[in-house]
Amino acid sequence: KGFTLIELMIVIAIIGIMSAVALANWLGYQNNVNLKTAAGEVMADIASCKQRSVSEGINYCIQFTNGSPNYSINAPTCIPPTQTQAKNLTSFGSGLTISSANFGLFGQELRFIPRGTISAGTVRLTNSKNSTATITTTVTGRAHVSFTMQ
Repeated sequence: KGFTLIELMIVIAIIGIMSAVALANWLGYQNNVNLKTAAGEVMADIASCKQRSVSEGINYCIQFTNGSPNYSINAPTCIPPTQTQAKNLTSFGSGLTISSANFGLFGQELRFIPRGTISAGTVRLTNSKNSTATITTTVTGRAHVSFTMQ
Protein backbone atom coordinates (compact mmCIF):
# COMPACT_ATOMS: atom_id res chain seq x y z
CA LYS A 1 0.00 0.00 0.00
CA GLY A 2 1.75 3.07 -1.29
CA PHE A 3 2.84 4.83 -4.43
CA THR A 4 4.96 3.29 -7.08
CA LEU A 5 7.95 5.06 -8.50
CA ILE A 6 6.14 5.50 -11.84
CA GLU A 7 3.19 7.23 -10.14
CA LEU A 8 5.49 9.62 -8.30
CA MET A 9 7.38 10.45 -11.51
CA ILE A 10 4.09 11.21 -13.32
CA VAL A 11 2.96 13.54 -10.52
CA ILE A 12 6.33 15.32 -10.52
CA ALA A 13 6.19 15.72 -14.33
CA ILE A 14 2.67 17.20 -14.12
CA ILE A 15 3.77 19.63 -11.40
CA GLY A 16 6.79 20.63 -13.52
CA ILE A 17 4.64 21.32 -16.59
CA MET A 18 2.15 23.35 -14.58
CA SER A 19 4.97 25.34 -12.98
CA ALA A 20 6.50 26.15 -16.37
CA VAL A 21 3.17 27.44 -17.69
CA ALA A 22 2.56 29.47 -14.54
CA LEU A 23 6.05 30.99 -14.67
CA ALA A 24 5.62 32.09 -18.31
CA ASN A 25 2.30 33.75 -17.48
CA TRP A 26 3.78 35.42 -14.39
CA LEU A 27 6.68 36.88 -16.37
CA GLY A 28 4.28 38.28 -18.99
CA TYR A 29 2.16 39.80 -16.25
CA GLN A 30 5.26 41.33 -14.61
CA ASN A 31 6.36 42.88 -17.93
CA ASN A 32 2.97 44.57 -18.28
CA VAL A 33 3.05 45.82 -14.67
CA ASN A 34 6.49 47.31 -15.34
CA LEU A 35 5.12 49.07 -18.44
CA LYS A 36 2.23 50.55 -16.46
CA THR A 37 4.60 51.72 -13.73
CA ALA A 38 6.95 53.36 -16.26
CA ALA A 39 4.02 55.08 -18.00
CA GLY A 40 2.84 56.36 -14.61
CA GLU A 41 6.30 57.79 -13.95
CA VAL A 42 6.38 59.59 -17.31
CA MET A 43 2.88 60.97 -16.61
CA ALA A 44 4.08 62.19 -13.20
CA ASP A 45 7.09 63.89 -14.82
CA ILE A 46 4.78 65.61 -17.33
CA ALA A 47 2.54 66.90 -14.52
CA SER A 48 5.55 67.98 -12.47
CA CYS A 49 7.15 69.88 -15.37
CA LYS A 50 3.90 71.66 -16.16
CA GLN A 51 3.45 72.69 -12.52
CA ARG A 52 7.07 73.78 -12.14
CA SER A 53 6.98 75.76 -15.38
CA VAL A 54 3.94 77.72 -14.20
CA SER A 55 5.14 78.25 -10.62
CA GLU A 56 8.75 79.18 -11.52
CA GLY A 57 7.84 81.16 -14.65
CA ILE A 58 10.40 79.39 -16.86
CA ASN A 59 10.23 76.95 -19.76
CA TYR A 60 10.72 73.25 -19.17
CA CYS A 61 11.37 70.55 -21.73
CA ILE A 62 11.32 66.76 -21.71
CA GLN A 63 13.52 65.27 -24.42
CA PHE A 64 12.71 61.70 -25.44
CA THR A 65 15.05 59.43 -27.39
CA ASN A 66 13.31 57.05 -29.80
CA GLY A 67 14.46 53.43 -29.54
CA SER A 68 16.01 54.05 -26.13
CA PRO A 69 14.87 53.82 -22.51
CA ASN A 70 16.32 57.28 -21.80
CA TYR A 71 14.75 60.71 -21.54
CA SER A 72 15.76 63.94 -19.83
CA ILE A 73 14.08 66.88 -18.14
CA ASN A 74 15.66 70.23 -18.98
CA ALA A 75 15.17 73.80 -17.83
CA PRO A 76 15.03 76.61 -18.86
CA THR A 77 15.31 75.35 -22.48
CA CYS A 78 16.09 72.22 -24.46
CA ILE A 79 19.26 73.81 -25.82
CA PRO A 80 22.45 73.03 -23.83
CA PRO A 81 23.77 74.14 -21.45
CA THR A 82 20.72 73.61 -19.28
CA GLN A 83 19.82 72.14 -15.93
CA THR A 84 19.26 68.46 -16.80
CA GLN A 85 17.74 65.54 -14.94
CA ALA A 86 18.36 62.22 -16.72
CA LYS A 87 15.71 59.50 -16.50
CA ASN A 88 15.88 55.83 -17.48
CA LEU A 89 12.92 53.48 -17.90
CA THR A 90 15.05 50.42 -17.11
CA SER A 91 14.74 51.30 -13.42
CA PHE A 92 11.21 49.83 -13.78
CA GLY A 93 12.35 46.62 -15.49
CA SER A 94 14.34 45.48 -18.49
CA GLY A 95 12.97 45.62 -22.01
CA LEU A 96 11.20 48.99 -21.71
CA THR A 97 11.87 51.46 -24.52
CA ILE A 98 10.50 54.67 -25.96
CA SER A 99 9.39 53.35 -29.33
CA SER A 100 8.27 56.75 -30.63
CA ALA A 101 7.86 60.35 -29.55
CA ASN A 102 6.32 62.97 -31.79
CA PHE A 103 5.39 66.51 -30.78
CA GLY A 104 4.87 68.11 -34.19
CA LEU A 105 7.30 70.94 -34.87
CA PHE A 106 9.26 70.09 -31.73
CA GLY A 107 10.04 66.51 -32.81
CA GLN A 108 10.93 64.45 -29.74
CA GLU A 109 10.74 67.40 -27.31
CA LEU A 110 7.76 68.01 -25.06
CA ARG A 111 7.88 71.73 -24.20
CA PHE A 112 6.19 73.45 -21.26
CA ILE A 113 5.46 77.19 -21.29
CA PRO A 114 4.89 79.22 -18.08
CA ARG A 115 1.31 80.07 -19.05
CA GLY A 116 0.44 76.36 -18.65
CA THR A 117 0.42 75.17 -22.23
CA ILE A 118 2.51 72.34 -23.61
CA SER A 119 3.29 70.92 -27.03
CA ALA A 120 0.68 68.44 -28.27
CA GLY A 121 1.77 64.96 -29.32
CA THR A 122 2.35 61.39 -28.25
CA VAL A 123 4.96 59.21 -26.61
CA ARG A 124 4.75 55.45 -27.05
CA LEU A 125 6.45 53.11 -24.58
CA THR A 126 6.94 49.44 -25.46
CA ASN A 127 7.97 46.42 -23.41
CA SER A 128 9.57 43.13 -24.44
CA LYS A 129 6.11 41.56 -25.02
CA ASN A 130 5.26 44.35 -27.52
CA SER A 131 2.63 45.76 -25.17
CA THR A 132 2.39 49.54 -25.54
CA ALA A 133 1.50 52.55 -23.45
CA THR A 134 0.60 55.63 -25.50
CA ILE A 135 0.78 58.94 -23.64
CA THR A 136 -1.08 61.71 -25.44
CA THR A 137 -0.68 65.39 -24.54
CA THR A 138 -2.87 68.31 -25.60
CA VAL A 139 -2.01 71.98 -25.98
CA THR A 140 -4.05 72.79 -22.86
CA GLY A 141 -1.65 70.75 -20.75
CA ARG A 142 -3.72 67.63 -20.32
CA ALA A 143 -2.16 64.21 -20.67
CA HIS A 144 -3.67 60.75 -20.67
CA VAL A 145 -2.37 57.24 -21.22
CA SER A 146 -3.89 54.28 -23.05
CA PHE A 147 -2.58 50.73 -22.98
CA THR A 148 -2.52 47.92 -25.53
CA MET A 149 -1.50 44.75 -23.71
CA GLN A 150 -0.23 41.58 -25.39
